[in-house]
Amino acid sequence: MSGREITGRKVLAMLLGFFALIVAVNGVFIYFALDSFSGLSTQNAYVKGLNYNRTLAQNRAQKATGLQITATASQPGQAVVLDVVVKDRHGKPIENLTLSGQLRRPTHEGEDLPLEFQAMGAGSYRATATPEALGQWDLRLLAQVADADDYRWEKRLWLK
Repeated sequence: MSGREITGRKVLAMLLGFFALIVAVNGVFIYFALDSFSGLSTQNAYVKGLNYNRTLAQNRAQKATGLQITATASQPGQAVVLDVVVKDRHGKPIENLTLSGQLRRPTHEGEDLPLEFQAMGAGSYRATATPEALGQWDLRLLAQVADADDYRWEKRLWLK
């Protein structure tokens, strides 16, 4: 009898070792998955769900205003210059808005940059931000119009 024979004990030990390795690797993956992302993508999701019909009505009312918003991003250096143009349903530039917003990183929490826009004339508004990283960002705007509800708008930007 040589020492290289496979016995029932060796097969059992190999099977148990194999499954122990699989369980250990899965445990490490589960640990890092739970530790790195909480799974929470929206604050107060339950309350937002309860207010869903009101949110839909607000969206319909916002679309009925006919506001036309365009946004572009340019990078003359480290800073990103965001230019936003706001027009009414007839294409006439809208002046005297209070326009604010955020540049949000959809893939990383806590990298949001607040934006304060300055009126440039002819319905044009400009803000500057210096993000720490390039890639995908969400531009979220809040336009406050006198005698009307706030207008919210969002666009995904790719910063290179």
